[in-house]
Amino acid sequence: MKSQYRMLFVFIAILVSVSLACGAFTPAQPTATPIPPTVPPPPTAAPLPTSDVQLPNPSGPSNPAGGNAGNSQTSGGSSDIVTFVDQNNLLGFDLPGDWFYEHNDYDNYYVDTFTSPDENSAKIESLVYNDGTAFVKNQNGQFALNLLNTYYSSTGKVGDIRVLGDQIMNDGSERLEWTSKGGGYSGYSYFETRGADNATFLMFTVWYINEVDQATLDTVNNAINTYYIP
Repeated sequence: MKSQYRMLFVFIAILVSVSLACGAFTPAQPTATPIPPTVPPPPTAAPLPTSDVQLPNPSGPSNPAGGNAGNSQTSGGSSDIVTFVDQNNLLGFDLPGDWFYEHNDYDNYYVDTFTSPDENSAKIESLVYNDGTAFVKNQNGQFALNLLNTYYSSTGKVGDIRVLGDQIMNDGSERLEWTSKGGGYSGYSYFETRGADNATFLMFTVWYINEVDQATLDTVNNAINTYYIP
């Protein structure tokens, strides 16, 4: 009988050993993949700095008569060449006397506008701006581009005016060659700053419709070629 119990005990011991051995080789259950943290949204772009210079907002080339607070428009009647001189002797140039002339005064600037006799083909303009604040570094260039994108744009917004060329002239002024994609006209703008305080901004602009006749184009080119400082 004792031998039977001994055999039973040995058999049970073998079963327990086999069970433990099998458990040792059973692969562990995989741990759950950790959930990645929520990705934060990208930061919003910083707002673009605004210019310290207040932009003028007269009417643009879409209204050849020009101006929104100016004097009555006049024409000399004769096509003889005359010389225009700025009221503050800042600039002068030649053009036919039969071009319509208009002078507009605003708070910090004034505009002299000359429009071709057909009141559509071309315009010559002189803008003088001074609010008492000096232009620094490249601020005058930024100001000129803002004028192009608002004053000379057919939409009044960025995107219509395409600058085709940028050149520093011998007299120190800067010339922008540009075209309006939606308005069907093109032009040249010459800008610079004057005065010991560097606070006077000048922008001399000629523009014309893309189908302009040669005679009108010659007049525009002559105004550019005869431009001078009195």
